[in-house]
Amino acid sequence: MEISVIASGSNGNSCLVEEKKASVLIDAGHSARELEHRLSNLGKSLENINAILLTHSHIDHIRGAAVVARRYKAQIYMLNETYREIGSAFPKLKIKRFSLSADFRINGLAIKPVETSHDVPSCGFVIGRFGIFTDTGKITAGMRAAMPKLKGVLLESNHDIDMLINGPYPPFLKQRIISEYGHLNNICASQLVEELGGNLSFALLGHLSAINNTPKVASSTFETIVKKKVEYSICSRDRETGVWEL
Repeated sequence: MEISVIASGSNGNSCLVEEKKASVLIDAGHSARELEHRLSNLGKSLENINAILLTHSHIDHIRGAAVVARRYKAQIYMLNETYREIGSAFPKLKIKRFSLSADFRINGLAIKPVETSHDVPSCGFVIGRFGIFTDTGKITAGMRAAMPKLKGVLLESNHDIDMLINGPYPPFLKQRIISEYGHLNNICASQLVEELGGNLSFALLGHLSAINNTPKVASSTFETIVKKKVEYSICSRDRETGVWEL
C-alpha cells in the first residue's frame, strides 16, 4: 500500500491511498487541477482512482470532489448524515452512502469508518493498517480502539494551545477550535501516539493551523512527548508532502 499526502490544512485536504486493485482519494479539498498538479510532482495521478471518500462536508475537504468524480468516473462515498447536508450539491454523480457502524470494501480494499468529533457529522478512516483522523476536537473511542492496530497514521495536530489563546482570533473562534467539536492540539496528538502508537512505523502530523501553530512547534511538542521510536513528518499546507509505503 502507498499513501500520498497531497494537501493538509484549512486551505485544502487530500490523501491518495493505493493498493494493487484499488485506489481511493480521501477528500478532495483543492481544485481538480491543483490535485493533479501536486500528484504529478509525486509521480502519481488520479487516472486509476475508484472512489473518493469524504470525511465531512466542509469546503476544504470537498472543493474538487465533483469535478474529480466526473472526470475520472469515480464514485463518491459519504456518511448518511453528510449526504443529507450536501448530497444535492452532487447532481448526476454516483453517491454511495455509509454509516459509522458498517465497514465496506472497494475493489477488495477494506474501509472502516471511524467516528471523529467535529461541528458537523464527520469521520476518519482505517484502510488496511493506515488510519487518517483529522478535524476532531477530541480523541474518540473509535480512534483509541484503532490506534494500536495501525502501522501508519495521518493525525491532526492543528494548534499550539498557548499560540491559540494568545493569538489574534476572536473569542468565539478560539472557543470553537479548542472545544471537543473543533480541532486537535499538538499535545493531544502527540500523547495519542505515545500512549497507543506502539506498532506505528510512521506518524504524519497534519492540518496545522497557519496562525496558531508552526511545523517547528508541532515537531518540538512531538519530540518532547513521544519517547518511542516513530518516524514522523509534518504535512505541508502549501504543497504535496510525500509518499509512504506500508
